[in-house]
Amino acid sequence: MKRAFRFNWRVTVFSALCLAGFVRLGIWQLEREVEKRELLAQKAYRVSLPSLEAANLLEEGDLEGLPVRLVGEYHEPVLLLDNKVLKGKVGFEAHQLFRDDTGLLFLVNRGFVPMGRTREVQPKFPKVHHEPADIRGRIYQPGKQILLLNDQNPLTTEFPIIVQQIDVEKMNAAVGKPIYPFVIRLEAGQFGALPRHWPGTVMSPETHRGYAIQWFSMALAVLIAWLFFSFSKDLSRE
Repeated sequence: MKRAFRFNWRVTVFSALCLAGFVRLGIWQLEREVEKRELLAQKAYRVSLPSLEAANLLEEGDLEGLPVRLVGEYHEPVLLLDNKVLKGKVGFEAHQLFRDDTGLLFLVNRGFVPMGRTREVQPKFPKVHHEPADIRGRIYQPGKQILLLNDQNPLTTEFPIIVQQIDVEKMNAAVGKPIYPFVIRLEAGQFGALPRHWPGTVMSPETHRGYAIQWFSMALAVLIAWLFFSFSKDLSRE
């Protein structure tokens, strides 16, 4: 039995839109794979770099992950960044002021602090105020932007206090001196370090490629379905 082509504009338009959309999504995933590989290569390169001294740090540009060495002392205040989870436990990330011997101030993310029995109970974690330290960490740039708070209330309460986001500008006002605009994430094993889990990348390049294959497979399925419905059996020849 022969099949004859029958053009159905509704089916054709619908199929064309789906086909174009799936192909575009597949290409986008391949582009994300390339970007992720470049990001991982850049991260691996920066890991191999020697640590930068406080006086040599820039305050603008792409600085994510650059290694930093600070020599000085931890000071008050301490900010507890809310809504953090580590190994199933709810808690905070402790951000503490660090004064380098150059006189520059930094906000150091020491790591995870579990919440007390209630939110009214102050979390317990090792205090390291005014103790000499030679520490190493890495610059953290969330979204490549300076960390800001949504509300406009000044930091006037007793430290440590719980915050929803880290606001370096408000910290400047609280301590009366400028602070380096990006958080320094303390490396494991350093003085004052607490437990942490800071994955460098959420999705691997291979995962993006797998998603791309799925989208292209769906595009192929749409094309096959369009051909099946467009070339129907020619009953007039029976």
